[in-house]
Amino acid sequence: MSILGAHTIGFAQCFIFKRRLFDFKGSGKPDPTLDPSALKNLQTMCPNKDASNTKLAPLDALSVYRFDNAYYTNLANNTGLLESDQALKGDPNTAALVNSYSMNTFLFFNDFAASMVKLGNVGILTGKQGQIRLKCGSVN
Repeated sequence: MSILGAHTIGFAQCFIFKRRLFDFKGSGKPDPTLDPSALKNLQTMCPNKDASNTKLAPLDALSVYRFDNAYYTNLANNTGLLESDQALKGDPNTAALVNSYSMNTFLFFNDFAASMVKLGNVGILTGKQGQIRLKCGSVN
């Protein structure tokens, strides 16, 4: 879960999350879990028009270009940009870590570093042993 903290840096195009702002799950209304102030800012940044689809919004508006634990602070405050990220706060399996990481930068940094080392040690298949999947959910 700490590896998701990499979302403290980066951007998403409006079309990725716009339904959350205007038609959450087909309701015709915004995501009720999204902080009202954040919602207003995002709706201004990404109006409900096709022309805004390629605009960019920061994944972490608190510290756009700084690697820190603000991503988790955003989630704790219901201001996470992506629905999949914000869901971490509402899941009983991950909510405690969201809160811990939001309050303890050192804990997040330590766990993130360990996750990166673990990921770096994953053996990748190359050449004829591996494949680039045409559909992520299934082997070719």
